[in-house]
Amino acid sequence: MCSPRRAPPGPAPAEEEEDLPPEWETDDERMAFLFSAFKQSREVNSTEWDSKMAFWVGLVLARGRRRGVVRTCLRELQHSFERRGSLPLGLGTVLRELLRRGKLQRESDFMASVDSSWISWGVGVFLLKPLKWTLSSVLGDSKIPEEEEVLIYVELLQEKAEEVYRLYQNSALSSHPVVALAELRSLCASLCPEERTFYLLLLQLQKEKRVTILEQNGEKIVKFARGLHSKVSPVNDVDIGVYQLMQSEQLLSQKVESLSQEAEKCKEDARSACRAGKKQLALRCLKSKRRTERRIAELHSKLDAVQGILDRIYASQTDQMV
Repeated sequence: MCSPRRAPPGPAPAEEEEDLPPEWETDDERMAFLFSAFKQSREVNSTEWDSKMAFWVGLVLARGRRRGVVRTCLRELQHSFERRGSLPLGLGTVLRELLRRGKLQRESDFMASVDSSWISWGVGVFLLKPLKWTLSSVLGDSKIPEEEEVLIYVELLQEKAEEVYRLYQNSALSSHPVVALAELRSLCASLCPEERTFYLLLLQLQKEKRVTILEQNGEKIVKFARGLHSKVSPVNDVDIGVYQLMQSEQLLSQKVESLSQEAEKCKEDARSACRAGKKQLALRCLKSKRRTERRIAELHSKLDAVQGILDRIYASQTDQMV
């Protein structure tokens, strides 16, 4: 398991036998070779090196694909592939090779390659500076990852980001030009239960220029590209205005609901007072009910106006997309 300081992937269940190659249980000699460390240089015996590398590369990638988990680390993988008390000694070299091939990426490098300033993950999150990212991308990554360093399955990240995008496009939220990050998080909860991974998926979409994120009055809002193959435009004053209208609509709806319950309570209180012969109390309850209903009518008028403006905006956006 990786260090909690860096919010690593959670502990993985032990690999089931059916997920492992046949020789895992039947060929101790072969497995002893595969569990041994790599020679310092491939040139010593390239055939053995390539055979061992192919075995572990396939196993590591297949495991990520099977579990559907975007994030992993060396220690978590070592323990997931434990065999009869032994850990594979060459996995660090395998992960370095997968980093070189672009199948894995260091989480810190990925975050440094995108504007992740809108994310607040608390103390202990270390982001590489863009300069370091530039150097590592140009010069290559030849360092074996630390045991607890979080790595990302690149293809899985891209695929899950696409799922988030399509989930949004097929939801009622897509009629809005912008959406609150909290609402989007709720929409994606079943697809992506872990918050940190959810943020990584948004960063991937941001990298692809399909979303942009802005903080407005302490709340983060997300804007999506309107078409499957289009690029997102920057959040503008109109988007912010629409978002504020959406917030007003929500607050007005909540207030109307609350007052409706209050009016219903006044009505029930009046009935109870009548049955108890307390006419004055019943009259006061009815007056309170009428006052509440007048407030509801006023709020309904405001709500209708806000909804009318939003409907016209959504209709114009639909026309533009068509």
